[in-house]
Amino acid sequence: MLDWLATLVTRHRVLVLGALVLVAGALGSQIPKIQVDPSVENLISSYEGEALGERIAERFRADFGDTDRVMMVLVEAPDVLQREPLQYLHDVTRHVTEEDWVDRVVSLTETPMPRRITPVEETGGFDDLEEELGGGDDEGGGGFDSLEEELDQPDQDDFAPGVVDALVSLVEADPERFPGGFRELGLRLQRELVTDPVVDGDTVTDEDVAELRDALGQSGLVDGRLVSRDRTLAVSALFLKSIAPKEMRKRVAELRDWLAANPPPEGIKVHLGGLPYLRSAIVENIRSDQLMLVPLTLLVSMLFLGLTLRWLWGVFLPIGAVALTAVMVVGTMALVGEPMNVLNNIIPTLLIIIGISDSIHLVARYREELQRGDGEKLPAVQRMVRTMGAACFLTSLTTAVGLASLAVSKTVMLRHFGVTSACGVMVAYLVTITFVPAVSSWVKKPKPRTKENGAWIDVALMRLTAWVLKRPAMILGATALILGGSIYGATQIEVDHALLDQFDESDPVYITTRLLEDKLDGVRPLEVSLSSEDDGRFFDPAVLAKIDEIGGWAQDRDEILSWTSQSTILRQSLFLLSNDRNALTAPFVNGEQVRALNRIMSARDADKSPLKAWVTPDGRRMRFQIKVRDIGAQATMRFIDELDGRLRTSLEGTGVAVAYTGEAYDGSVGMDAVVNDLLGSLVTAVAIIFVLLSLLFRSLRLGLLSIPPNLLPLVGTMAYMVVRGIPLNAATGIVFSIALGLGVDGSIHVLARFREETREKGFMAHPALIRAARGTGRAIVVSSVTLAAGFAVLLLSNFIPVRLFGELIAVTVFATLFATLIVQPALLQVAGMSRRMKAAAAARPKATSLAE
Repeated sequence: MLDWLATLVTRHRVLVLGALVLVAGALGSQIPKIQVDPSVENLISSYEGEALGERIAERFRADFGDTDRVMMVLVEAPDVLQREPLQYLHDVTRHVTEEDWVDRVVSLTETPMPRRITPVEETGGFDDLEEELGGGDDEGGGGFDSLEEELDQPDQDDFAPGVVDALVSLVEADPERFPGGFRELGLRLQRELVTDPVVDGDTVTDEDVAELRDALGQSGLVDGRLVSRDRTLAVSALFLKSIAPKEMRKRVAELRDWLAANPPPEGIKVHLGGLPYLRSAIVENIRSDQLMLVPLTLLVSMLFLGLTLRWLWGVFLPIGAVALTAVMVVGTMALVGEPMNVLNNIIPTLLIIIGISDSIHLVARYREELQRGDGEKLPAVQRMVRTMGAACFLTSLTTAVGLASLAVSKTVMLRHFGVTSACGVMVAYLVTITFVPAVSSWVKKPKPRTKENGAWIDVALMRLTAWVLKRPAMILGATALILGGSIYGATQIEVDHALLDQFDESDPVYITTRLLEDKLDGVRPLEVSLSSEDDGRFFDPAVLAKIDEIGGWAQDRDEILSWTSQSTILRQSLFLLSNDRNALTAPFVNGEQVRALNRIMSARDADKSPLKAWVTPDGRRMRFQIKVRDIGAQATMRFIDELDGRLRTSLEGTGVAVAYTGEAYDGSVGMDAVVNDLLGSLVTAVAIIFVLLSLLFRSLRLGLLSIPPNLLPLVGTMAYMVVRGIPLNAATGIVFSIALGLGVDGSIHVLARFREETREKGFMAHPALIRAARGTGRAIVVSSVTLAAGFAVLLLSNFIPVRLFGELIAVTVFATLFATLIVQPALLQVAGMSRRMKAAAAARPKATSLAE
């Protein structure tokens, strides 16, 4: 196969290069169509049972709507309850209400706000009129007294159908709270209670401000939701229609442009917040990363290649190969509908860096073959393909296995990343093993290496190897101590993930989200969905009392910002109807009272009832919402576990089933599954790579000897994470799958060259390792430095997880370089050759010099 490939790329190079360019061009034309998925929570959602979780979420949305699709415009001022900031809030609300991508808007000035108003003081009424007319005794059946009594009754025609019956039921259910009966309650509704928006028209008046302040004093539902309790922040909440991420990004950009063109008055600030805005910002950052990281990675790689290889084509050949690879892979992603997200955003950069490594080894072997032979290009290229094709295939295969091990993950985003990047690595091999030899046989060959153009590296590596081979016991003893300490350190690693882990503290998204948590009720809803087979179950005061008790417990927790249920709304309505503040805390009297309140609030327009989002009309399903701080997945799950235990204990015997959804749940519940996935996939990858090495080298001994040098960088990196305080999560955990594949690359080249020198050329372990250091050491060093430099470019990413990924990979690469150049030779010196191999090598004729 390698002989055929060597002939193909040298004798039919035009055909090979033409095919590569044609395929890259066709796939590259699809790149503009690639989609972007901004959902951060997908990093750890879609865990085991994802189908059940999605069914729960779908049923929740059908019953109560999509509570994640809410964006906020925040107006900040020293006192937002002044005319100027309220006018700006009102203008913004009026503007967004007209947008076709906004379903509805809730704000202080535009939203109907039930409130009690002071009735106009009467000036004597019928008594004054009777006295003025001189009347007193009415012999005709009551006179003015009967007329007054007749007129001082609620006009039942003013009420929506069903409201009168509901009011009568409410009075009968709780007569002590309504001693005046239906007459008093009906008149109060008609004369003292209003439900229209505070602001009527385009202008906020001083009277509107005063009325709004009074209304806020009566309602506890608005505080912490539409206005902060310290009155420094007001919100216009945009409930959005379901639109594609690309369209959402466009609409958010338009809103930002409008806010920039219509700035608030001096002393007032405006911010955007909420999950849709956060996701839109992530899309922008992903695009910004691609425009910056890919070109910069290529530039840094070119710089290091130029400094180390000292051959112009030695720079352009690797860059050309990885550029073709990146175009093909990203184009294929667009073609099959695989979107860019916060994880596979790094795939183009990853393929560029990994692909360059194989090219470096090919170029290094090509120069070596030119010096060993007669200097002719075609034979040197063919020998390069024959000797390096298998080793490069094996390095690519082991890297792909490390990545493909993520395919067993229960997390969709991890699975897609693993499969896509593994396929990309194998594409990189195919492109590299055809493109580099084909072009090498065409272009001007490199000059022989001298001290001035880098031969000193080879000399230094041979001296280092000789030093190691004289002290194998000392080296292996020190390695054992380092490995033991690293393993202990790795056991202390923290496993966690938080929503704002993606952003710097100076990022506007971070600032706004923290502002929402400090002043309002944050952006992370935990939705608790309750269901029963019994009609009216959630109109039962006993059941509601149990739920309220749980809500009170949750509200007192530091990690909880707020909790809301149908009881919150019902009690506020009962307070406004009765003017009794005890109604805000007292338990419901009976089921008829709860049903009556529901009918009153739903009678005029059931679709606009505030209870629609909290309980179904048949009373068989309800929800309550807990807003959670961004405290990390582990702390969130501890709270959810405790909440679940309390709910199930409290509701035992009621026939109520409990389910969870919402971003706080979806973004946290999969964390343990993700880490277990990563550890399981890593163990699987280690086993597969060990088997591959043992089979391809036909030596169980060499397979076993490859494990310690590749285990050391992994546990060393975990210990480094503990020292740096970097948590283990989906974004940082994939480092180990990638690092395993990359780390094995160096071992493969050393083992392949060691096997070649001992079995084919008859050298004993010591000279064989010296020759291996001379033949492959330079390429290993250059590829490792290039890898580290390339991954260091990720430190400039807009995403903290991507920057951490780059940092950890760079640390792992340098640890791998240490293990490959120091630990691997010591192991091979001690146990690399069996007695039979040593005897066979001693009987075989030796080469007379290192050059041979």
